[in-house]
Amino acid sequence: MTRIAILAAVALGLAGCQTVTSPTVPASLLTCAGEPAWRRGGTQRDVAGYVSDLRDARADCADRLGAVGRIVAPAP
Repeated sequence: MTRIAILAAVALGLAGCQTVTSPTVPASLLTCAGEPAWRRGGTQRDVAGYVSDLRDARADCADRLGAVGRIVAPAP
């Protein structure tokens, strides 16, 4: 019975030795592409809407990727 108790204690002790690792995220996933060049054509309203949509998408991308970077970055 003593051997069983010792083996159980060792097994429980080893279970606590697991290490937790952070996920590895490639640097290419932590950056956003720049805005595409403005293309001529359409009305001023079309262009303004296009630029506004691009800026909103870029801001959303940067916010999300910044959050991912803060989560997986090692603490200083």
